[in-house]
Amino acid sequence: MWVVILIIILVIVIYKFGESSGKAIGSVQVERGMRLKYSQLINHILEGHKDCKIITETRTYIRVGVSNYGGDTIFHIQQCPNNIVMIDYDVSNNPIFGKFSLRFTFPDDMNQDDMMEKIGLGVQKKMIELQGLNK
Repeated sequence: MWVVILIIILVIVIYKFGESSGKAIGSVQVERGMRLKYSQLINHILEGHKDCKIITETRTYIRVGVSNYGGDTIFHIQQCPNNIVMIDYDVSNNPIFGKFSLRFTFPDDMNQDDMMEKIGLGVQKKMIELQGLNK
């Protein structure tokens, strides 16, 4: 009896997850892919460094960044269910700041210039914190 109830609950959870994932994929497909849906944001990132490039792209995810002697700086842009975009900013092997990550979430219809401004302010705040200048 408990096994049947557990299986039913598991099926419902899997169905709900698949349904929300399908909606996220659908919202990106309507906009003709991640590269076009987030083109302003991606262009801002690509203009940040001459070696910056699109590294990986799927139906709901795109990774943009640069890797060189100054370390790795990578933006992970993920379309999430409920009309949310999640952006992770990862820095690693940086001779000054070491390794750190920041996560930003925005409504997916938010102005992408405003997204980039908020990301820039968050990164600036983190770098000041890491340098110990905010004491």
